[in-house]
Amino acid sequence: MNSDAGLAGVDQSGIDQTGVDPYLHSCVVLENRVVYYDRGAGIPLVLVHGMFGDHLDWSPVLEPLAEKYRVIAIDLPGFGDSEKSFRPYTPEFFVDLLDAFFRSLDLQRAVLVGNSFGGLLCSLYADAHPQRLAGLALVSSAGMKKYTWLEKEIVAGQFSESHLLALGPELVEPLFALNFARFTPARAAYLERQRAKLSQPDYPVYAHVLAQCVAMSFALPVVPLLQRMNLRVLLMWGDRDRIFPPELARTAIEELPQAQLVIIPEASHMPQFDQPERFVLLLEQFVQKLV
Repeated sequence: MNSDAGLAGVDQSGIDQTGVDPYLHSCVVLENRVVYYDRGAGIPLVLVHGMFGDHLDWSPVLEPLAEKYRVIAIDLPGFGDSEKSFRPYTPEFFVDLLDAFFRSLDLQRAVLVGNSFGGLLCSLYADAHPQRLAGLALVSSAGMKKYTWLEKEIVAGQFSESHLLALGPELVEPLFALNFARFTPARAAYLERQRAKLSQPDYPVYAHVLAQCVAMSFALPVVPLLQRMNLRVLLMWGDRDRIFPPELARTAIEELPQAQLVIIPEASHMPQFDQPERFVLLLEQFVQKLV
């Protein structure tokens, strides 16, 4: 699983320069093969997807953002086309992996952008390695409250490995519909990708990864970490988010004097899909304040 065998055109840096998408590359960091999208020039924007996701979670905004910035969207280990293995997926693993990824691409003064579970990981990374970042943007992020034991147990049961292995294609739309406020072609493509994952040979290991990461999303409150950061922080939330409702962000912002909260109308848990133009504008405005 940790071998780079089968990759064509890997240069001396370990980056795969071939593939159907010219902006997709891969590298090996901490013995994990990681796939990522890399396009544009300028200030690096590192985009970290949410649960069940990959770099295509940002598909409506990748090209517009790359017109002004270097846009890097990672498939986290265990997700997308990156390596999946039956191993512990812990907060420490993801923080160390992201730091090795930053170093492999020599990223400095990057803006880290995370959606949902990705927002949780970005907060953990920013707390551990603030010197590498210019700012932090959290999009409908996990970790905005401290959940009770009962709440965590309910979620862990609903998204246990056995339940995920029993997930059928007919359940995909009900499960993921809350991510969106609008019916769009991008939404339809997202749902089709989720159905396709169920029949992939690596789905059993993927279910193993998901069960651990869902539990992590509800186990770690990040507001105390954000309070002690000197970084500028942007909270971006859809007004129709029913997974992590905007009330969580409104409560958190009262404890974060260095942060800004923007509620995006007509958007749910993935506002980059529901309102991509608005999303790009808000992120650009935030980045401009950092330079």
